[in-house]
Amino acid sequence: MARPGDRIFEQVVPATLALSPLVSGWFDTTGYTNLLLSWVFVNSTGTTTPTIEGSFDGATLDTDVTYAALAGASQLTTGLVVAVLTPSIRFRIVQATADATRTKFFAQARA
Repeated sequence: MARPGDRIFEQVVPATLALSPLVSGWFDTTGYTNLLLSWVFVNSTGTTTPTIEGSFDGATLDTDVTYAALAGASQLTTGLVVAVLTPSIRFRIVQATADATRTKFFAQARA
């Protein structure tokens, strides 16, 4: 169980096509209702797309309740608050076209 302020997930190793997609394990969301996200993706010609996926049993991806897409900005250094919608979440980072030269993705629990 995480508490507000706890680090939930981070990825600092550059995402590569060979390792894509990078998928975390499932995290129990008991104890917090929001996430604070920040990221920096540096690519020469590729693109990096982060997503949050939800589950009600901590093992199976739920397709009825989905999180809004996080794609769009290669840098989000001011933070983005995302409401927790499911009892479990996981993070997916997909690298397309070419390897990233820098990948920094950080998720922290919030009340």
